[in-house]
Amino acid sequence: MMVMIESGPAYPMPKLADCTIAGARPEIRRMADLPKPVHDALLAAIGRPIADAGAPFNPSDVVAPHSPPRVRFLRAYRVRDLWLVWIEQGGIGHDFRLLGFRDAAKGVSVAVPVPRGAGRNLCTASRAMAKV
Repeated sequence: MMVMIESGPAYPMPKLADCTIAGARPEIRRMADLPKPVHDALLAAIGRPIADAGAPFNPSDVVAPHSPPRVRFLRAYRVRDLWLVWIEQGGIGHDFRLLGFRDAAKGVSVAVPVPRGAGRNLCTASRAMAKV
């Protein structure tokens, strides 16, 4: 269901299934709870504003002044030094994506390639990435 807000359309959070990933710490459901290096690496990888989980999100290609972001953080998991971040990306190719980041030297996080064909099932893709 779409809801109109002052700055344009906003869609509620998708219903995400629980996901158990072997060795993962408890999931993170707010961007503010990500460590700064992971937060910064996520922003750098996306290159534009990201709505926090539950915040207004614009899934369409129509971008009016003051529209909500077209990318939304969904959740993240940490497995050893690997961060698995789930996002929702609006636009003509509306999709759900998995991004990977590794803790690196000097307090930074670096992007990790997610295998091609990881699929739309973020839990399955995250479990596969956690085994690497």
